[in-house]
Amino acid sequence: MLNCKNIIINGHRTSMRLDHETWESLKEICQREKISMNDLCSHIFRIKGQSGLSAATRLFVLVYYRWLLNKYETPTFKFPSEYHPALIFKCAA
Repeated sequence: MLNCKNIIINGHRTSMRLDHETWESLKEICQREKISMNDLCSHIFRIKGQSGLSAATRLFVLVYYRWLLNKYETPTFKFPSEYHPALIFKCAA
């Protein structure tokens, strides 16, 4: 089931519809990286290209967890450069 929540992207209020697990993953990522949900979504918005925000957010969550996995195992996944978590959190700092 999809849940619609309000977020602020670059100072503008909008809504995004995601499944419960993706919202929970975003919350965990924000806590882990010490960034607000609005700031993280603003960064995802900037890199999303032609994709919709919801699709780009789901892709970011997937890439983020694969990035974490690669830190602890032999890297097997080549990241799309614009979605690389290290670059996003460097920009947010």
